[in-house]
Amino acid sequence: MRRASLFALLILTAVLLQTTAFSRLTLFGVSPDLILVVVISFALLDGPSVGAAAGFSGGLLRDLLLDSPKGLTGLSYLLVGYVVGSLRPYVQSTSLLVPVGGVFVGSLVGTALYQTLLVLLGRASLPATDAIRIVALTSVYNTLLVPFVYPLVRRISAMYRRESVLRW
Repeated sequence: MRRASLFALLILTAVLLQTTAFSRLTLFGVSPDLILVVVISFALLDGPSVGAAAGFSGGLLRDLLLDSPKGLTGLSYLLVGYVVGSLRPYVQSTSLLVPVGGVFVGSLVGTALYQTLLVLLGRASLPATDAIRIVALTSVYNTLLVPFVYPLVRRISAMYRRESVLRW
């Protein structure tokens, strides 16, 4: 219970930081996506169910706070969290390159999926070149956040994983 509460608090903090501070940190008109970095970190550390739950809740909260179609970000992040978490058992390395690569590829897929869903719903008014620029720059910016976000999520996840193992 305490672990779920702490994870929810971490997602809520990421959503609040994303909608306040990170939305103003733009380079070339694109801002990093802290929520997606946290979701991918959860998925890499705790598997597909935690990644999917974190993705859906974080994405839905973001949709509710911003003027965007409700549920699109939640769906995109849910799928990314599930897929990245499903790939976790196949990667046995403890290298920092795993979360860096995971966040980069997950950000590419998640942002591209969101942009594609916007086009399919007729809500996108961007040319394809701008959408590609947004996807690429968001992925690079998210990758730059990994050294700051991933260790924090890993520490919290390991602390509560140890507590639940000791309890049994």
